[in-house]
Amino acid sequence: MSREEHAREGAQSVLVDDEVIDVAVVMPRGSTKSGVLGAALGVGLGGDNQMAWGVAGSMLAQRAHSASHGSYPSIVLAVSATKLYVLGRGKTGLVGGWKDLALVAHIDRADLKIDTRHSGTVRVIELTDTTTGNVLEFEAQNIGGLGLNELLEELGK
Repeated sequence: MSREEHAREGAQSVLVDDEVIDVAVVMPRGSTKSGVLGAALGVGLGGDNQMAWGVAGSMLAQRAHSASHGSYPSIVLAVSATKLYVLGRGKTGLVGGWKDLALVAHIDRADLKIDTRHSGTVRVIELTDTTTGNVLEFEAQNIGGLGLNELLEELGK
């Protein structure tokens, strides 16, 4: 089973009253830059296996950034026929964490405005609820953004 299938299954288990059409995994705004800095520190301070230290440094920095901003380490965006759901993923890493999702917010698709832009190697996604003016910001790496292009296409963006 792919990571996207795991994410969809996890989202559907939380959203029992709605059918999930598509999902994407994104990060809270600022996490990617923190991860890059953490990877560089991990490689620089690491022992014999620089790759392992780089991955560990990246993951620790992303988690520290998210914790300091009161957010989840990664986010699953799930879309149904009528809503876009934001689900916080309590655990991250190469495996696991798909069954530990918490509903953070939802926006009716009719009230959803989406803006995207690039900031270096990161794609920034702004989701605005036009009824309240609330804006949620997320980011995904330009390469490897799990399911983001398909989800944006489903939303007409």
